[in-house]
Amino acid sequence: MVNISTRRETGGTSSSRHRLRRILLVAITFLIAIYILSLRLLLLHTPSSMLPKTYSNNGPPPKTPSSSSLSSTSLSSSSSLSSSSPRQQHEEEGEEEEEEPVAVIAHAISLIKCSKGPSVTGFLDAAAILRHSIHKNSIHYRPPRNNNTTSSATATSTERVTTVIKASPPSRYSYQMYAIVHPSCEQHAEVLQRLGYEIMVRDHPVKKEDIKGEWLRNHIESENCCGSAEFIKLYAYHLTNHPIAVHWDMDVAILHPLDDLYDVMIFPPSDPRNAAARGRIERQHPEEKWPEAVDAFLTRDATSAMPWEERTAVQGGFLVARPDVAVFDAYINFIKEGNYIGGRGDGTGWAGLGYGGFQGAMAYQGVVAYFYDQLRPNTAVELNVCRWNQVAADVLWRGPQRKNEHHLQCREHPRTSLPNGQPDYASNTRCEDCRNTPVASVKTAHYTACKKPWECKVAHPRVPRDKRQSYRLENLVNVTYCMELVREWFVLRREFEEALEVASEGKAKPASRTGGYEDGYFLGYCHREGGYVAMEPPPDGFDVKRIYGM
Repeated sequence: MVNISTRRETGGTSSSRHRLRRILLVAITFLIAIYILSLRLLLLHTPSSMLPKTYSNNGPPPKTPSSSSLSSTSLSSSSSLSSSSPRQQHEEEGEEEEEEPVAVIAHAISLIKCSKGPSVTGFLDAAAILRHSIHKNSIHYRPPRNNNTTSSATATSTERVTTVIKASPPSRYSYQMYAIVHPSCEQHAEVLQRLGYEIMVRDHPVKKEDIKGEWLRNHIESENCCGSAEFIKLYAYHLTNHPIAVHWDMDVAILHPLDDLYDVMIFPPSDPRNAAARGRIERQHPEEKWPEAVDAFLTRDATSAMPWEERTAVQGGFLVARPDVAVFDAYINFIKEGNYIGGRGDGTGWAGLGYGGFQGAMAYQGVVAYFYDQLRPNTAVELNVCRWNQVAADVLWRGPQRKNEHHLQCREHPRTSLPNGQPDYASNTRCEDCRNTPVASVKTAHYTACKKPWECKVAHPRVPRDKRQSYRLENLVNVTYCMELVREWFVLRREFEEALEVASEGKAKPASRTGGYEDGYFLGYCHREGGYVAMEPPPDGFDVKRIYGM
């Protein structure tokens, strides 16, 4: 017999337990929801740098820090050159990732004739300094926190070397280095390769036996400096995987970005960036109309010009051009034809049009001038010679020829004429004195009249055999100004050495800088005139990416 009262009590207790369980389940669910919501809110307000990085199946695996990345990090604080990769450094400094470059510009040098001894050593040092100066004016450069100074890894902590070059707007262009190497210089290719140059071994494209014209064939090899071998510079037109190629002599330093030149050549004339760049570029003849499309920028060799001569050489240390194999072929064809008349002045030179007799007339400086003046007119722009490819030499005529007739006129031929059609020589005096152009406004410096830095020479006037040249040579340069330009080269050298020491983990040591000869300008790298202290080359197997991150 079953006790009914007991059964009812048991059933009520079970129902109460079910209700309690449901309440507990609802409470636990509520607490879990509150916890998840709180966690999501916390994650939303946590800085992304504190979150672990995740990678998709298609993404890159996590990277382990290498010795090169560690050296890059230390370099950014101990040298004025940023050595870590641009992307890496931006992440370390909490900045946005680097923008994509507008384009990659080819920068080429030519190694044409090589001798032994200090001359070659200096030129190889120059190749390193040139590349360093190009990097500083590219999209990849990050200025040090203490701008416009460089500190030495081997100097005291208070020592600083200042530069008068002020910071420019950052470049938007990347670069690739090339070395066009004549077979006679091939033994130096390996060092250039370690400095980040892509090597192109090329024999001269035109040899004297290829030239039909008798006069040119018999005289081309006597042309300063390198005869027909200098035509290997024209291989820069073969760099057609780049929209622009710049060919440099190695005794050059780039002091400001060249973006305005690139913008004019890359963007169409209707593009605002093209128009803005044209407004900023300082031309030799700003009154002249711009070409619709620009295929080249160049400067003229004003120091070899004479006021009464209409034709002037191109200064061969600097040419910005649009690569084109057809252009290269056009050069080679007219050089091989050899239609050249000996002498100087009207009726001489290439096609008898006056491109004769000046320095380099038979070789590169003459053929480039003739090509863009006659074969491709209105496609090249002549830049201000005091700011671009600045050699800092006198541009006024001081004789001795026709001194009474043209004394203190501009060396360049007058651009205006008198009513009778004759050149207006009397008003041909308004030319800028390149010997005093502020160093801070110089875009690129070319060390010719001011002497090559590794020669350790002060640019004092030389005593000529022909005493009639004394007056001209005494006024050729401003010695103090020249030394200020030379000092900028040694500042670049010092930066590069310190960067190399850090990136090589001490394997490449900077020079001791104990030279006392004009050390205010040579910064301790010269013991005497001609007593240059060469840089230690990068160690075997050294990857230049450890300095530049590219």
